[in-house]
Amino acid sequence: MRTVYHVSDADAYHISEGKVRNLLGDETLDMTAAAVLIDHPGSIDAAAKGHRQTTEALVGMGATVKLCSNAFGGAEADEDVFPDGVELVSSGVGELTRLQNEGWVYIRL
Repeated sequence: MRTVYHVSDADAYHISEGKVRNLLGDETLDMTAAAVLIDHPGSIDAAAKGHRQTTEALVGMGATVKLCSNAFGGAEADEDVFPDGVELVSSGVGELTRLQNEGWVYIRL
């Protein structure tokens, strides 16, 4: 099973760490992948700066952090400040649509 969390604000991004940890630790599920998609400039900046520890923890758990390129255009953060495991996607809504079409479970935080 694969799950993507959709995040549009910094507080939701911060709590995504616990949600992903709980999901990946649930032995009743056969989890193969988890991702957190951020589609707001302020949340992208938080992922780079104030909540960087959340970004590092998510990547450390094996989750992928996906950044909407449209929202990234309004963010202050530079792409090179993010660790490996963070990727820029063409658009947040496009990526969510692709993932759901591929069978990913969608959770909005």
